Amino acid sequence: MFYNDPLRINAEVWAELLKNKEVTTEADLNVLNTVYESKNHEIRASEIALRLNMPHHGPINLQIGRFSKRVIAETRVQPPLRKDGTPRWWHVPFLGYERGVRCPWIMRPELATAFEMVFDGVDSELVYCGETTVEDNLALSEGTVNQVLVSRYERNRRARSMSIAHNGSQCVVCGFDFERVYGPLGKDKIHVHHLVPLSEIHEAYDVDPIRDLCPVCPNCHLIIHSKKDPFTIEEVRRIIRDVQNAKTPVRTDL
Repeated sequence: MFYNDPLRINAEVWAELLKNKEVTTEADLNVLNTVYESKNHEIRASEIALRLNMPHHGPINLQIGRFSKRVIAETRVQPPLRKDGTPRWWHVPFLGYERGVRCPWIMRPELATAFEMVFDGVDSELVYCGETTVEDNLALSEGTVNQVLVSRYERNRRARSMSIAHNGSQCVVCGFDFERVYGPLGKDKIHVHHLVPLSEIHEAYDVDPIRDLCPVCPNCHLIIHSKKDPFTIEEVRRIIRDVQNAKTPVRTDL
């Protein structure tokens, strides 16, 4: 079972909570940072205990419960509930799923974004299909060739986040919205398309997240790059319209 209940706390509120020492203690930050730095922000409590040199994960569970209660007391939002109406406290900062007797935690996307905002974190372990990430610099440089069996181009995580913050996370071609379909798990799960293909640049450059990047779903992104000279956004929109029009039945009884 996947636990994907929404929580009405956005990234800005999470950032304030992380900075509030009466809500988030140093011990809380150690645990949360361990989750944040894990691949795709996913880890089990027993693995957190191992990384923090603790003999058992029980105290981790208790600590997250206490942290969650302080979060809810401060924000007064409705926590995720079990069927019997009792709060599922670990589900306040995390999504998660059951695998046998194990229950891996996945940091909520809004909380992960707050970590970037507060601690200037680099989301280096969150990699999207067809993309690799790089360390942030003051300039949003992109385009450096990275040899991984075949040449791929490094993509700047901060530039991606800035583009989504300005342009939203709906596909600009077809309008698909991951969060609307998949709930909290789908927040900001969108590809970012370079309007000038990185393969044509062959060098690092300072990317303008507003002018150079736009959000596209993986399906439309695949179609855009389905020929050597990529389709433009408007060309793919026209393809979709033409196909939809072709499927519209023609009235013959007029």
